[in-house]
Amino acid sequence: MKLNQLLKNIKPLEIIGDTNRDIHDISYNSANIKKEDLFIAISGFKKDGHDFIAEAVKNGATAVVTQKKLKSDNSFTQIIVSDTRVALARISNNFYGNPSADLTLTGITGTNGKTTTTFLIDSVLKFAGKKTSIITTIDSYVLDSKISFDRTTPGSLELNRFLSESVRAGAEFLTMEVSSHAVDLHRVDFLDFDFFIFTNLTQDHLDYHENMMNYFNTKKRLFVKEFRELYSGKGAVINADDIYGKRLLDETDLQSLSYSVLSKNADIAAENILSTTSGIEMDVIIKNRGKIKVKSELCGYFNVYNILAAIGSCIFLNIDLDNIQKGIAEMPGVSGRFEKIKEIDDFTVIVDYAHTPDGLENILKTASSILIPGSRIITVFGCGGDRDKTKRSIMGGIAGKVSDFIIITSDNPRTEDPESIISMIESGVKESGNKNYLKIPDRTIAIEKALNAADKDDIVIIAGKGHEDYQEFNGYRIYFSDQKIVKEWVRKSK
Repeated sequence: MKLNQLLKNIKPLEIIGDTNRDIHDISYNSANIKKEDLFIAISGFKKDGHDFIAEAVKNGATAVVTQKKLKSDNSFTQIIVSDTRVALARISNNFYGNPSADLTLTGITGTNGKTTTTFLIDSVLKFAGKKTSIITTIDSYVLDSKISFDRTTPGSLELNRFLSESVRAGAEFLTMEVSSHAVDLHRVDFLDFDFFIFTNLTQDHLDYHENMMNYFNTKKRLFVKEFRELYSGKGAVINADDIYGKRLLDETDLQSLSYSVLSKNADIAAENILSTTSGIEMDVIIKNRGKIKVKSELCGYFNVYNILAAIGSCIFLNIDLDNIQKGIAEMPGVSGRFEKIKEIDDFTVIVDYAHTPDGLENILKTASSILIPGSRIITVFGCGGDRDKTKRSIMGGIAGKVSDFIIITSDNPRTEDPESIISMIESGVKESGNKNYLKIPDRTIAIEKALNAADKDDIVIIAGKGHEDYQEFNGYRIYFSDQKIVKEWVRKSK
């Protein structure tokens, strides 16, 4: 493709050199650059791509997109722009031929519930005979082919490549998680979204957004007219029980469907809810469509909301109610989302990704609601390092109020001292008045201690990592799976 074609709809501050050059590929990693490639210099959180321009040119880059004017011998073309992340999104979209326009694209945003809601929608679409792709925190698929990404929402280059592969494979629908970082860092700019879902907003990522209003305003961009040309969009499914969801319902310019557990005035409402360790049964009232009985293997009151969100999306997607019912019933549990370890019979072990105050409170309240009188909730959890420190004591307080026994341990400490993180969590536990806790930094030992302490009919909650199969320390990762630790304990206990 010619460089001038890649620059369509981009307004450079300055161009130095020939724009009629052939471009074979594009990359923001200088090590991946080959002859006749375009290098885009991105200023990252740890490294600045501008420091690697010389390497990119040496490796064969015939053009460079940069925020800084460079000295040049005219062996390569310079495109100077105000923001290379925005340029990357536009160029990626141009390079792959705007693939999102050939898909029915649904973006799901919110603090909690994005992954499960994505899988629910995909299950319904598949049951209805549709060809689908998905992007989730756990796994991503082009039809049945699994593809892995490092982030909840991949970068704009990888994302457009994935969309293009989906189109070539014959996918009709693509459902994806959209993180607040993805919105703020321009990863989803210029995509042709059809529908958006807002699940909820609770404290998370304040190390990045600084406060809840910034966090909300970032996600709100997807739903308001001011940014419609950037993201497109026809309709929105919004949680009316969430305080930020209520604001979005008032402020969005999109055709909206509200969902609620607390009010029957919503477009989609739940009643007669029965939630047990075996799953969920409920009646769902759909405005102007009637009532359906919904059954799901998913557990927990919070999954009622995820199911309602999925139903709203599938109504926008014109899926009939019978396929919605059956598609939800067909969807098994999601890895690391209130995942019951089936190898244990005497007591219940749940592994969950809960890493926010709201997420932890949801799973603990769910456990409490299904707990047999006289039994205990044993909670094992930690908090990630180099992330929002203010939520640590809050989560400690939540665990202290609901749990009978707590083991505070490591999550992904990253560059922080695990003991320091644990102490911050401990302050919240102490404030709750719960004195029945231990501090065990080694996560393996912590999990085994909880399992050894469990009696018949107790519920052991192992929270924070869910589907993750690693622990991240200062500059390195080790393989680690909560599920595997539990299953190894079972094997050794026999």
